[in-house]
Amino acid sequence: MGRVREAVVTGARAVRRIPLPSTLTHQALREARSPQPPSHVQRSHAVENEMIGRTRTVWLDRHHADRGLIVFLHGGAYVSGPFASDWAWLSRQADARGCAGLMVDYRNAPDHQHPVALDDSEAVLKALVADGRLGDQPWVLAGQHAGGGLAFSVARRLRGTEVPAPAALIAMSPWLDLELSNAGITETDQADPVHERRLLRDAARRYAGRTSLDDPDLSPINASLEGLPPVHLSVGMRDLFLSDVRVAKLQLEENGVDLDYREISGRLGLQLLVRKGEDIERVHREQADLIERVFERA
Repeated sequence: MGRVREAVVTGARAVRRIPLPSTLTHQALREARSPQPPSHVQRSHAVENEMIGRTRTVWLDRHHADRGLIVFLHGGAYVSGPFASDWAWLSRQADARGCAGLMVDYRNAPDHQHPVALDDSEAVLKALVADGRLGDQPWVLAGQHAGGGLAFSVARRLRGTEVPAPAALIAMSPWLDLELSNAGITETDQADPVHERRLLRDAARRYAGRTSLDDPDLSPINASLEGLPPVHLSVGMRDLFLSDVRVAKLQLEENGVDLDYREISGRLGLQLLVRKGEDIERVHREQADLIERVFERA
């Protein structure tokens, strides 16, 4: 397992110290799950839990939904999440705009396999439309890692449904290819050891079940990326998904999608705790600018 370090995860009532091995494991991912917002997020927002159909959701400042809504799909390789970093991002962006945030805690593998995460996310949005809570006001769809890839699939599936298209799509180091088949993936071998690829391959098999890993709903890199709303796409230069994200960038540009793209030093994907620094601050500002722009336009 290698040398063990400790990560501090702040929960609603206590601080948990989670042993994280130097190489990620499924156990570490599960133990790092933060189903409730950390205490600093709870102090900043009105937090409400709501079961929408079979899906657990958590609202931040639902009373501000008339100012706009950010729907967030968390990371965790489809086997865990949300993490402290997911909550921190949603809190920050909801604060910046003074709008509502909604964390969709879609069900995870191995108990729930594809297309459960996709169906859960879509069902939440359809339910919000049905009861009048999602309609005329603008909304943004965002996600990181597995949630980033899921956001692309959800945005594609919403076309032609009763759900209004999101005003923007924000994806941070999205997992776009569950096959992990891109030959360029070796570019980041030194930063992302083979053990992480094994973890992700195992997680992909657990979630995909009998569905082929190249299915476009699982791996949106294999789908048409045309007709999407404005996109902010970001990735770390030491992320395992760097090559796939670069391919997606080219596809989005070829399809004429309004795209903001940012590569940052170090890692961005699968961050259990909040990352800080000038690079990540720039990404957050660009994302906030996009949210502001599309909300003002709507």
